[in-house]
Amino acid sequence: MDDRPIYAPSDIINNAYVFTNTDKGRIWNVSAKAQKSFDNGLYTMLAYSFLNAKDVNSIEAEITSDAFAGNPALGNVNDDVLGFSKYGDKHRFIGVASKKWTYGKGKYGTTISTFFEYAQGGRYNYTYGGDINGDGSNLNDLIYVPTSAEIGQQQFSGGQAEREAFDAYIAQDDYLNGRRGQYAERYAAIAPWRSRWDLKVLQDFNFNIAGKTNTLQLSVDVLNVGNLLNSDWGLIQLPNSVQPIGVSVDPNTNIPTYTFNPNLTKTYSYDSSLASRWQAQFGLRYIF
Repeated sequence: MDDRPIYAPSDIINNAYVFTNTDKGRIWNVSAKAQKSFDNGLYTMLAYSFLNAKDVNSIEAEITSDAFAGNPALGNVNDDVLGFSKYGDKHRFIGVASKKWTYGKGKYGTTISTFFEYAQGGRYNYTYGGDINGDGSNLNDLIYVPTSAEIGQQQFSGGQAEREAFDAYIAQDDYLNGRRGQYAERYAAIAPWRSRWDLKVLQDFNFNIAGKTNTLQLSVDVLNVGNLLNSDWGLIQLPNSVQPIGVSVDPNTNIPTYTFNPNLTKTYSYDSSLASRWQAQFGLRYIF
């Protein structure tokens, strides 16, 4: 069960924030790359990188109180506990191919280049929507992931329907289901793999002015070509909620009451931003 420390409220203490450096952070990065230029002008490259980064605070905040209140923790937020860093892809494959054709006795040139990415990143964690330990923040308390038996003992504002819905939500989430009987870890959950394919076409028109070659270059960039070809391709999946369960605590008994929305049945949904949509941009360049 959830046995984290509970802090007694006080109305005589004002917050004072002091930040210091730490030497606990570390990064492990391994990468490999293969590339080749062929005699016919074709260039190809394939690379892979693996990243394992840990720090004590991944929050980007301009206000010190936000950095303190938003740093996920189990106990005392003042403790510099090492955990997964929020930033960077754990696995990333990229590929590049490019070739230029020159024709019309050198008057014209066409270059086609493509870039492909297949990566797993987007780290996140699960915190309560509420202050379960009395530290004054509704953002930073990592959830305890109960077993099915423990859920039956917890108090929910919506009764048995919310208990069953929360248990089903945990069961369909690979990370949460694997953490039953334990606390969620800081930024240990990872969003699904994502893929992206971009295409660039350059068309050169060469001509001489006063004995010097000038070039009028037209360009077309198509970002996320896969989504242009098929609306189901090139989509990014994001978590529907990183605070899936709410909590309020009785100040007299310290007994928590949980709230869960039964309509929350899946961890991920497709991102509707431009990152999941194809885009095209056109350019004109004069080279002299």
